[in-house]
Amino acid sequence: MKNLETIFLFLCFPLCYTTAVGQNALNNIGLTSTTPSASAYSLRKMSSNYAGPLARITIGSNYYDVYPDTTSGLFALTSPISAAVTTYNAAVAIASVNALSTVITAGTTNATVAIWYDQSGNSNNVIQATTANQPRIINQGTIETLNGMPTLRFIGASANFMESVNNVNIAGASSVNAVSSSISSSANTASIVTTKAITAKDGSSSTNATISAAQLKIDYPSKPDGVYWIDLPTAGPTQIYCLMNSTYSGGGWMLAMKATTGTTFSYSSTYWTGVNTLNPTDVTRNNGDAKYQVMNYFQAKDMLAIWPDILNSGTESGSIDNLTNWTWLQNNFHNSGSTTTLISKFSGAQVAYETTTSGTMTFSGYGASAFSNQGGFTFYGINYTTLANASVRWGFAWNNETNQASNDVSGGIGMGSSYGNFSAGDKINCCQINTGINRSARVEVYIR
Repeated sequence: MKNLETIFLFLCFPLCYTTAVGQNALNNIGLTSTTPSASAYSLRKMSSNYAGPLARITIGSNYYDVYPDTTSGLFALTSPISAAVTTYNAAVAIASVNALSTVITAGTTNATVAIWYDQSGNSNNVIQATTANQPRIINQGTIETLNGMPTLRFIGASANFMESVNNVNIAGASSVNAVSSSISSSANTASIVTTKAITAKDGSSSTNATISAAQLKIDYPSKPDGVYWIDLPTAGPTQIYCLMNSTYSGGGWMLAMKATTGTTFSYSSTYWTGVNTLNPTDVTRNNGDAKYQVMNYFQAKDMLAIWPDILNSGTESGSIDNLTNWTWLQNNFHNSGSTTTLISKFSGAQVAYETTTSGTMTFSGYGASAFSNQGGFTFYGINYTTLANASVRWGFAWNNETNQASNDVSGGIGMGSSYGNFSAGDKINCCQINTGINRSARVEVYIR
């Protein structure tokens, strides 16, 4: 949870909702068993299957478990409460015949929250043992509210937070939802809810494997380029070369493959579509051919290519300027805002990011000093196959006519049979209007 200044938090929605397997569908707020939660905290009953208390409150030296009002489902003065318990972490106490109002004196009683119960069914309750640091729920006999709904007030102190009793494991796509409001410009901050004493994974070992280089960049912004342990889906903790330098569109990139000059990664190579690897222990940027599990299993959104033997032209260096070597950057390569693995993308259909019939190219990775072109049909994208012998996995197709019947220039990564079967590069058969490197080239492909 992010740090906030002194805040009110009112909850008619779950504070934390994630796609992990839970036991209680939050059907009272419109969710179903297909959208389960890893943890869910509220001052209302969110699931018809949930039979436990909403919160354990502290009044003086006593603690009471407060259950949802039987009519409204809210934390209310009419809510059933348990008998008093004398320790904050005693077992859940069952509801008695008494209502919350029986232990509240108007104009006098204050109450704070020691335990905020998880309604997901996963028992990920959050606690605050120190009374002085607990969020307030009743102020002088009146329940704290915001917009008419019961709320917790976190008084702005650095220690004012609640902590999960368990490590909350979240797998796959997830979301976190909270409703909060800052009511002060105080310099103090209050962390609402934190996970249990977890230090962000720094990628230093298999046990400290982080989920991606992008996450590592968030958690440790000053980490340098190098080899880190990444916990890849299916493959598990794996050593991966990570490009952390912010110059490269913010950094946080993982090396998926690299190619030396040659034909290892020609268009027809199974490395583009198969679940396989090549020299996976060569986790360096040295000249060589390698394919990593990153390409097979990591669900990515953006692609970056670095061309180590194509030099810049002044300040121009492709998609990212002011570098020594040429670059290509294709954000949102799945073209839908979602993520996918590279082998899934290259197993799919042709995707045109750009086509013209004028020989022009707006893609920032194209440059006259690097790649050749013709004056008619132009294609930039993924899996060009319209003219089979001019196929390219990621790159360009050109013709001097406005059709695709006789393409004579191609450039990119994973090239076809009429263009040398190059793993990467630029090739002219004839009729170009601009001459680029016109040869096989090295390339490194990164994703995030």
